[in-house]
Amino acid sequence: MFLKLLIILSVGLSLFGADNENILSSTKKEIITNERLQNSLNSDILEFDWINPIKVSYTHSKSDITSPSQTTDNFTVSLNQPIFKSGGIYYAIKYAKANREFLNYSTSINEKSLLKNGYLTLLNLRNIDLKIKKQKYLIANAQIDIDRKKEQYLSGVIDSSYLDDAILKKNSLDISLLDMLATKIDLEKTYKTLSDKDYKTVKLPHLVLVDLTTFLKNNLIIKDQVSNQKQQNYLKKMTIANYFPTVSLFASYNGDRINQTGVHKNSYKQYGISVSMPIIDINRNKNIELRKLKYLKSKLDLLDKKNGEKELYNSIVKKVKRYKKKIELAKKQERLYQSLLKTTKEQYKAGEKTIFDVKTMRNSLESTKIDKKIYQNDIDILLLNLYEHLEK
Repeated sequence: MFLKLLIILSVGLSLFGADNENILSSTKKEIITNERLQNSLNSDILEFDWINPIKVSYTHSKSDITSPSQTTDNFTVSLNQPIFKSGGIYYAIKYAKANREFLNYSTSINEKSLLKNGYLTLLNLRNIDLKIKKQKYLIANAQIDIDRKKEQYLSGVIDSSYLDDAILKKNSLDISLLDMLATKIDLEKTYKTLSDKDYKTVKLPHLVLVDLTTFLKNNLIIKDQVSNQKQQNYLKKMTIANYFPTVSLFASYNGDRINQTGVHKNSYKQYGISVSMPIIDINRNKNIELRKLKYLKSKLDLLDKKNGEKELYNSIVKKVKRYKKKIELAKKQERLYQSLLKTTKEQYKAGEKTIFDVKTMRNSLESTKIDKKIYQNDIDILLLNLYEHLEK
């Protein structure tokens, strides 16, 4: 059995099919779609942000400094475009692509968080239903105990304290049931903010535990941090490039129309190349040092994220193993109650046991069966914490 457990724990990647992802409400899905569209547009804008616009201007002026008065119309088309910034343009394009990657991962993380919360609430709802069902079996057994002790008390076999204890125990179970029903109301409220599907009919995927290598390789949190490190590296290089020569092309077309005693038209073109470079900037070293520090921090953050994800994985593995052991114990307990129920029924037919004993054993058996389902849901809840961090 232990070998079987290890095999289960080492099975490959957990996947959610497209149908499962529909757990999110239409509003939530539209929010995610809108966010992705914004990311794409922002990235497109940033990728070509280094290209300057072609400007057009028109001026109409009138002057009475001369007699007769003079009107002038001026039309200008101009462009001033850097074509070389000591690598700055290249790194700006690379930064834009890294930024696109970063935004996509960030949105995927948000989407996975919503999906995880939806499935988590769904599993908690199913668990509370199971616990309510189990609680009713326990209450039924408590009522049987009261009936049995009531007979014994009226027959003078026991004193009233035993009957009082049985009544108090059932009352405590009844109160716990009411608390569970209140918890279910809160869970339903949370679920409805995330999904418009019936939690009882949504099909859950078969979640299995991935190996550590696969988990880290397909980890959204780590990939998000890697893309952030790329961004900081390109920003650092862009900052350094700002203090080196920039080569630009410039061109303009000017057209003038002057009306005084007659109409005079004049037009001319201007184009050329310019080289510029900052000579003195008192914040140069500070700006460069700041960017280097931010890049260094991004590298440290990446190492920190990797360590954090490893610890998350290891802790979940340990917890899953414990729940697997609980399931095995519940199975043993179920087999025991099945045997006891069979024996009790036989003794009841022989007049050696009462109907109270038969009902008590049957309720205990059903209660134990529910425990297995609750433990399996608890395992799925744990695995959702890994699924949340896994790329599709």
